[in-house]
Amino acid sequence: MPATATLRARDRGPAATRRAILAAAETLLARGGEAGLSIRELCARAGVTPPTVYHHFGDKGALVDRLVDECFAEFDRTFTRRRPPADPVEALRWGFARYVEYGLAHPAHYRLMFQRSTARRPTAAALASYDRLRRRVAAIDAAGRLTAAVEDATAAFWSAVHGVTSLLIAGFWKPGAPAVALVCNAMIAQLTRKEAVHVR
Repeated sequence: MPATATLRARDRGPAATRRAILAAAETLLARGGEAGLSIRELCARAGVTPPTVYHHFGDKGALVDRLVDECFAEFDRTFTRRRPPADPVEALRWGFARYVEYGLAHPAHYRLMFQRSTARRPTAAALASYDRLRRRVAAIDAAGRLTAAVEDATAAFWSAVHGVTSLLIAGFWKPGAPAVALVCNAMIAQLTRKEAVHVR
């Protein structure tokens, strides 16, 4: 490692070192995906040694997990920055639009979040994010307006919005394509009803 990089690493504290490593990893992952994340290149960019990376993150997989969690945290802020509609069905429709919006604004992050190696389990933040969608669907059920089981409806809705977002990011559809609204409206129509059904 160049002497200047070693000096940079020594001059900053642990928090700054972690931020530098994460920033370098994010750049490399955006460029070449998880397979293209080289610890050697990461160290050169961050001005650290491999033992420093392992000290702060354990291994490459844990480093990527940390980045994925940060992406999910930013993803969730997309939903908390604005207030959703009070109606639970309209809140689900609103969530569809926010989800697509995030994917288009952060395509590299989105690919990292959802196109990782299947050998690794979902991170804690990924599971928490999915649970937030489940709670949104459960609110429709609590209002007596869901036409399917909560778990099935959550999985179906996520599959639809994820598919739409992935196709947009890959360039198969253009933002604002009529198919986007058609898919969202079809899912809402299939999974919800206008009037509440009250079970006695």
